[in-house]
Amino acid sequence: MKEEQLIKDLIKQGESEQLEFKDSVRKDEIAKVLCSFLNGKGGRILVGLSEAGKPMGVANAEKSVEQLKIYLLSSIVPEAPITISVESIEEKDLILLKVYGGSKQPYLFDGSIYFRVANKTVKATSQQISELIHGRQKSELHWERQPCLGIDLVDLDQKLVLSVIKESRDNHRGNFEKSDVIDFLSHYGLYQNGAFTNACVVLFAKTPTKYLPQVRVRLTEYGEGKTDKALLRDEVFEGNLFAIQDKLERYIENLGVRSVFDKNQWKRIDFKFPPKALQEGVINALMHRDYSSRSSNVEISIYPDSFVVSNSGHLPDDLKVSELKKSHRSHPVNPDIAHIVFLKGLIDKLGRGTIKVVELCRAEGLKDPVWKDSIDGVTLTFNGPKALATKKETSVNDGLSDGVSDGVSDGVNRLIDDGLSDGAIDGVSDGVRVEIIKIVELILTKEGANALDIATKRGKSKPTTERYLRTAKEVGIIEFKGAPKTGGYYLTKKMQSKIK
Repeated sequence: MKEEQLIKDLIKQGESEQLEFKDSVRKDEIAKVLCSFLNGKGGRILVGLSEAGKPMGVANAEKSVEQLKIYLLSSIVPEAPITISVESIEEKDLILLKVYGGSKQPYLFDGSIYFRVANKTVKATSQQISELIHGRQKSELHWERQPCLGIDLVDLDQKLVLSVIKESRDNHRGNFEKSDVIDFLSHYGLYQNGAFTNACVVLFAKTPTKYLPQVRVRLTEYGEGKTDKALLRDEVFEGNLFAIQDKLERYIENLGVRSVFDKNQWKRIDFKFPPKALQEGVINALMHRDYSSRSSNVEISIYPDSFVVSNSGHLPDDLKVSELKKSHRSHPVNPDIAHIVFLKGLIDKLGRGTIKVVELCRAEGLKDPVWKDSIDGVTLTFNGPKALATKKETSVNDGLSDGVSDGVSDGVNRLIDDGLSDGAIDGVSDGVRVEIIKIVELILTKEGANALDIATKRGKSKPTTERYLRTAKEVGIIEFKGAPKTGGYYLTKKMQSKIK
């Protein structure tokens, strides 16, 4: 009954920029119109109506639908999501085709690009084609605003939306006055052209994995060691961003006091990760992850002496790891998602979140958290007490400020990633990255050190150290100056520029 009323309403509207009537199943004509809808704001086609809107029906409608699906799938380029169904009115079968404005414009049919002008389908002009291509580039960069097919209002947690509206008013972060779900979502770009966006699904869907399976979060907890035998917990969290955040917040609150054995002092040390710092790290990962890829992920790994948050996103090009401990501008990768999280009062939009994380860890007597931006994504590691730092680590880092140390880590990882991308080197393990970082820190305090000096300081064999040095040279981190027997290693200008 509900669908029949929808059809009656569409017929009553008459043909328009987003609605076309067809009296019969002419595949090429239908494809042209759908192509024009895909290159615009989307639209619907009702097949089985006269131009005046009188129901005439379609014979063998179900069979025609199957034939249309095959034809449209192969004839419209690039492939587009098209919804086709059989609807009945006045005991006559009609075919309803629906598309949203495409995210990969321009769309072509039979080698031509079509556009919608009022209620007519025409070939696009060169200017319109240029605009479509520019629009596609912007759209692909902004995955959040793309429509998510198949989701309706009933699939959203409307109580959650209303609570965000109220909280945004209460904490004075938003000025939206009406308690209307659709109006609120439209106001913040989460509902556009009759469709809910991907960002809306991430934030408010009851079961977002039905549409976007990549929203899951995996949590693993280990006892002593990092082998399968030491695995204490392995759980996958599902739900919208706020539901997952709430589950993880409860888990963090229950972490309690942890104990590790300090071999340097030969005693047990009790400590507690600051919950607010961990929660800040988690919400940042949920906001800034790369949702556009179905293989993207957020993983949280808990060890006896560390808490690691990994996500498949990346820092913006103009933000370095070394700047995260300083005051910096906020660079939301997913601005629509970040703004709603801000309205709910969960983050600071001024870029101070990372600074708060560092301050909270220091207040608990813990080592500074470590961010790493590599080819695999961003990793944030919360470490145990400062007392657990080894003598080797302490001696190597003497004289280096936090900012310089972070700059070294950032620079080494970026140059290694560049080397991997360019094919200059093959794979580099995390262990090798760490050793190269330590070597660079050592060279900073003792320029011109040779392989034997470095091997002795690092407690490694000379052949092993030379392998690390060779990798560092291949990606442009260090260079050798002087005669083979009397020369030593220095940082390249490229590496020096990364530290500044």
